[in-house]
Amino acid sequence: MKRILLLLGLLACIFIPLSAQQKVPKWMEKQKKAIVKIATYKADGTALHTGTGFFISEDGKMLSAYSLFKDAYKAVVTDGGGKTYTVSTVLAADELYDVIKLQVEVPKKVSFLKMAATPLAVGASVYLQPYTTEKVKTFAAGKVEEVTKLKDIYHYYKLSFPLEVSWVNAPVLNEEGEVFGLAQEDASGKKEVSYAVSAAYAESLQISTMDMLSSTYTAIGIKKAWPADRDQAQIALYLLGNSQDAQTYLNTLNDFVATFPDWSESYIRRASHYAYRRADLAKDQAGQLQYLEKAKEDMKQALDLAEKKSDVLYSEAQLIYSVALSDSTLKNTDWTVENAQNRLTEAMKEENNPVYHQLQGEIYFNQGKFDEAYQEYMIVNKSDAANASSWYMAAKSKSSKSGGVNIGEIIQLLDSTIACYGESMNPEMAPYILERIDWRLKLMQYEQAVDDYDLYYKVVGGRVDDSFYYLREQAKFRQGDLEGALQDIQQAMSINAQSPMYQAEEASIYIRQEKYEEALQSIDKALALAPDFAACYRLRGVCYVRAGKKDAACEALNKAKELGDPVAEKLIKENCQ
Repeated sequence: MKRILLLLGLLACIFIPLSAQQKVPKWMEKQKKAIVKIATYKADGTALHTGTGFFISEDGKMLSAYSLFKDAYKAVVTDGGGKTYTVSTVLAADELYDVIKLQVEVPKKVSFLKMAATPLAVGASVYLQPYTTEKVKTFAAGKVEEVTKLKDIYHYYKLSFPLEVSWVNAPVLNEEGEVFGLAQEDASGKKEVSYAVSAAYAESLQISTMDMLSSTYTAIGIKKAWPADRDQAQIALYLLGNSQDAQTYLNTLNDFVATFPDWSESYIRRASHYAYRRADLAKDQAGQLQYLEKAKEDMKQALDLAEKKSDVLYSEAQLIYSVALSDSTLKNTDWTVENAQNRLTEAMKEENNPVYHQLQGEIYFNQGKFDEAYQEYMIVNKSDAANASSWYMAAKSKSSKSGGVNIGEIIQLLDSTIACYGESMNPEMAPYILERIDWRLKLMQYEQAVDDYDLYYKVVGGRVDDSFYYLREQAKFRQGDLEGALQDIQQAMSINAQSPMYQAEEASIYIRQEKYEEALQSIDKALALAPDFAACYRLRGVCYVRAGKKDAACEALNKAKELGDPVAEKLIKENCQ
C-alpha cells in the first residue's frame, strides 16, 4: 500500500509546475515589463487574436508570432506594467517559422529582454516567463532536450516541459535571464514537451524589396517597414506604385519621405505623384493647383538636399515639361515648356550629361525643330547613354523634317534602335521592327522586309493575327516568292474566313502561277462574300482573257468598270475592241 501511495505521489509531482518547486529567479520580476499581451483587430475593428510577445529593444522593437497578425489591420500591446501601446510597423516576418518582428509606438524607453549571445546546448537549464501584470508567481523551468538547425547559424530547441495555451510565444530564457527563443507548441499535438524557435533568428529578419508584395506581407494591413538600403527601398516604392490607388500611394510616399527625410529622391518621387496624379487626388481645379504647389515645394526641398544639383534640376525640368505638355490650360508660369527649358539649361550648365540632351531633343521635337532635335539625340547616341528611344527619336527627327529624306539613313538609325536589344527578343522591339518594315517597303527591299516580318513573329512569340499574314504575303508576292505568299494568305483565311480581300489575293497569286481554274474558284468565293467587289470581276476577266474566252472576259471587265475599278477600262481597250 505504501508503494502505491509513493508511486501516486511521484506521478503527482510530474504534473506540478516546476515553478512551484523552485524559487522565482530574481531577474524575472524586473523583466516582466518587457513581456506584453497583444490584441489584434480586423479592418472593421472587430477583435481577431490575442497572444504574447516581448520587447527586444528600448525603442520598442518586439517579437511575436506571425499567425497573430495575419489579416490584422491594427494591434495594441499591454506591457507587464499595464501600459498600452500601438503597433506601428511590421519590420519583418517569416510565415513558415511563425515569427514576426514589429515596431511599437513608445513615448520613451521601455524595458526589454537582452538577446542571448550564444545558442544553448542540450542539457542547459531554461525558463519560460509568461505575461503577467501581477507579482511573478508562475513560470516554467526545464532543460533543453534537443537542438536542431533552423537556418544558417540559428537553432530550434526541444524543451522538457509541456506548454500551456496562454504560454505560446512567451519568451524562453537562459539562466542569466537572456532570451533565446519564442515558445511554440508541439506540432504533433502531444503535450509532454514544447519547442522554442530562435529569437535571434526572428531578430535577424530583414524585409527585402520583393517581400513588399509577397502574400506574407500583403496579408497584414499594418504598415510595413522599408528595406534598410535606400536603393532597394526605392525599387519597392516603384512596385507599390503599380498596385495602389492614388491616395493610398500618397500615404505610402509620405511614409517613404518620413523614413528617408534627408534624401532628395524621396521628395522628387512625391512631387511627381502630386503633379501627375493631381486629378485623382483632387476633383476640383483649385485642389489640383494646390497639389502642383506641393510638387513645387517638394522639388525645392529636393534641390536643397541634393549632393548633385544638376540631377534634381533635370528631374524638375522633366516634371514641368510633362505637365505642360499634357495640360495646355495651365496659366501658371511655373508649369510651362519655357520654364522646363530654363531648368534644363541650368542643369546642363552644372553638368553636360548626355541624358539631359535627350530631354532637350524631346522638347525640340515637339516644337517642330527637327534638325535641332536630331542633333541632340545624336549627342546621346554617341555616348554610353545611347538607348533604343534615343536612336528611334533620331530616326523620327530625320523622317519628320521638311524636304526629301534619306530612307537609307533612317533605316540605319532603326537598325541601331533594334540593335540595342541584342539577341533578347524583347517584345518592346516589335513597333520598331514594324516601322523598319515600312521604310524597307518604300525602298522595295522586299526580301529584307520579309526577314523583318519573320523577326517580328519571333519577337511577339507567334501571337499574330490574320492581318500579319496578309501583310507578309504582300511582301513575299512582290519579292516573287509565290509559294510563300500563297501559304501566308491561306493562313490569313484560316484565321478570318469572312474576308473577301484574302480570297481575291489568293486569286492574284494563282493567276501569277497561271493556275486559272484555282483563281476562278477563289474569285467565286470572294464574290459570294462581297458581290460588288469590282477588283474580283477584273481578275475574272484576266482569267478568261488568258483562257481565250473573250466574250466572258469582256463581260467580266465591263462589270468591273461599272463597279468603278480603275484598271478595267484599260483592259477593255486592250482586249475587247
